[in-house]
Amino acid sequence: MELKNLLTTMLEYELYASKSISITIGTILFIVFTLMITNVGVRLLKKAFIRTATPDVAARLGSVFNFINYFIYLIMFFFILNVIGINISMFLTTSAALFVGLGFALQDIFRDLIAGIYILFDKTLNVGDVIDIKGEVGRVTTINLRCTIVETRNRKSIVIPNRKLIDDIMNNWTHEDPIIRARIDVGAFIGTDVDLVRAVLLTCVEDNEEVLKDPKPIVFIDQFGESSIRFILYYFIDNAFDNDRIASTIRFEIDKKFKLNNIELPVPVLKLNKNQEEV
Repeated sequence: MELKNLLTTMLEYELYASKSISITIGTILFIVFTLMITNVGVRLLKKAFIRTATPDVAARLGSVFNFINYFIYLIMFFFILNVIGINISMFLTTSAALFVGLGFALQDIFRDLIAGIYILFDKTLNVGDVIDIKGEVGRVTTINLRCTIVETRNRKSIVIPNRKLIDDIMNNWTHEDPIIRARIDVGAFIGTDVDLVRAVLLTCVEDNEEVLKDPKPIVFIDQFGESSIRFILYYFIDNAFDNDRIASTIRFEIDKKFKLNNIELPVPVLKLNKNQEEV
């Protein structure tokens, strides 16, 4: 009984007291215990979600939980103030006005954060995807809560606010499937054996180890011009990020084999007005 009274006396020992505020040893222990429980709870919740997620989603979940932590500890801060006897109504009124002002000033940042959470759960974009946004091709290296980092073919890092990925049209070349169909346009003079051109174009990609054998490459006749026939060579690769290099290698091969088979590339035809005088 004496031990109980002793503990009660210790816990109720006032470290600071005023008209409305009373801070005792018990209050300090309660605050420490509450913060510890909150910290452990958030950590366990974070691990439970990350354990069931894929590696790229797990990285983004970490950013989400870091963002959530701020709100949880803000709530705990006001809760502790209320426990020690501080009237928090004035803080809440001031905070509401402050958050409204910050909301207007930082609305783009909040849009980025919401867009980041949307991308996380929608899975329209993943680390490693090759995207084309406004004519710039790049590979996604990092998806943060506020922005996405893309590495271009020139090894430049572009920081894209997440709201841009939601609001603007974005071509994701490798979403759920790394295989893409690429094309090369090429022409030949009118009168050239089209079967020969098709056979030569197909050999140019069939001998390339980076071009997939299945699906098979295919050659289309695109159109007949005044002095040329336009062909389109379609081929499939699983390395969209390096397609500019692969396409260049194929064009070198086309040029070499066209010369070996006496297939001439067309040249522009200059038309003169009948009334134009010869100089």
